[in-house]
Amino acid sequence: MVILLTPGNNTSPTITLPNSGITLTPKPLTDAQKEAFKNAAASTPAVVYHPSTEVPATTEPMEAVDTWIGRSQSPDFPKMAAQHSNSTEALKTSYEAFTSTLASVYPDLASKKFGFTIEANGNLKATNSSGELSDADTKQLNTLLNASSGLKAAAATYRETAIDMVDADSPWSGSYLGRYNLNKENFANSLDLGALFIPKTSTPSKDQIDGMFFNQLAYKGELHTQESEAAMLAARAAEKAASAG
Repeated sequence: MVILLTPGNNTSPTITLPNSGITLTPKPLTDAQKEAFKNAAASTPAVVYHPSTEVPATTEPMEAVDTWIGRSQSPDFPKMAAQHSNSTEALKTSYEAFTSTLASVYPDLASKKFGFTIEANGNLKATNSSGELSDADTKQLNTLLNASSGLKAAAATYRETAIDMVDADSPWSGSYLGRYNLNKENFANSLDLGALFIPKTSTPSKDQIDGMFFNQLAYKGELHTQESEAAMLAARAAEKAASAG
């Protein structure tokens, strides 16, 4: 393209299209064209503004929730655990002596699977989780169990130390036993004492695993509530105050 400037009119260059011989000469805008450009500029904004709209919250309002955590483990827990361990060994010795005597005097009865526990009033009661005992067998075992003063005393001591140990633990730390509300009233429904002493084998049986102290509580134990824990702690505080006075 060749641009030629016409002498005497430098503000109006002419443009000659190559290979065509056509010359283009610019012409000034007419008044109508100037007015059209002026109106277009006035009606077209330089910046387009989009007002922001507040986005509504997509989540529900926060609501305060009270959560019960429970007590910390007592500094007395190691002492209570040691006492429980000692009472476990004493109970095991008494129970083995009972079953040994039973096998020599009533071998048919001793050959059946059974356990025992201690009721709130301190009496021993045979358990029949296997279903092998007849009503007559259960009645006879109850009589024999309660006739063994050594076993009866050992079971009472065991119950006391088990409750003390559980109460001294925490529901969220330590051995986590503190989550259970173990007392004299629900002890018989929570623990089968005979199941604690199922003979160990090289490969633990299901009965042996289920009979472990912690597992029995996990399967059958009563869980604490905020109210039951508060009542237990108040009773413990009253006992401590009474013994100190």
